Amino acid sequence: MWALFLENCRYVLRSKMVVLVILFSTLVHLSGLKLINHLTVSIQEVVTVMGPKEAIRVGFYIQLFTALSIASVYGVWMAPYAHRGERSLLTHVLPVSKVYFPLCYGLCCGLLLIINEVILLMSFGWVMGFSFYSSDIFPWGSLIKTCMFQTLCLEVLMLSLALSSLVVGQINTVFLGATSLFVMQILGTFSHFFSKDPKFSLFTFKGLFVFVYEKLPPIGDFIFDFNLLSKGESVSFENLGLWLIWWLIICFLFVIKIRYPSNIRGSEG
Repeated sequence: MWALFLENCRYVLRSKMVVLVILFSTLVHLSGLKLINHLTVSIQEVVTVMGPKEAIRVGFYIQLFTALSIASVYGVWMAPYAHRGERSLLTHVLPVSKVYFPLCYGLCCGLLLIINEVILLMSFGWVMGFSFYSSDIFPWGSLIKTCMFQTLCLEVLMLSLALSSLVVGQINTVFLGATSLFVMQILGTFSHFFSKDPKFSLFTFKGLFVFVYEKLPPIGDFIFDFNLLSKGESVSFENLGLWLIWWLIICFLFVIKIRYPSNIRGSEG
């Protein structure tokens, strides 16, 4: 497994993805944080200056955008590379357990996400001052929990996109993935709205809707949970368990898929 992991790391370095991640993440973080640093809000003639506490909350969401972009690119184009076209036949005969492939892809993607999180901290320190890290008001606990939760969710997303790329192609996966994320966010909003209804019952349309939705990947709950963690609150163990279960399911499906390679030249696009 170690040799496979190192080979994937070399592929990521050869593809210049690390350089692109550093440049893209640095540009987005610095631009966003500098904008927040110079932003003032006026409500009923009361002017409020956005300070470090507000900036770090915004930084969480800037970091989420860049991390989502990184996981999507890695899942659609990087992870499936060795399993498409004629390369899939070579990968199939390697004396390596197929179980190691999704694990190595997860580790490589995780390293890229860690780079992105380090850039957030460096950018925040550059704009707001590194001394803020040693203050009592810096939300280290929220930051660590948010990044860990985000990494788990994006690992599931990355592997889902990689599996979809092998099944329906990369271009189709881009549109299918974007549509699925949008639809699941809408369904998640409806689920939260229905579950808070005082007349909520399992034996109604709303109850059945929530029951079915709760068995799906909790993508629609991701923004809600992310917001809770960024404010220092906690998410339910049910959602964490559901993310882990779906990660195992998608790993299993990915392993099954790469056990039966397809030598189709048209699948390269």
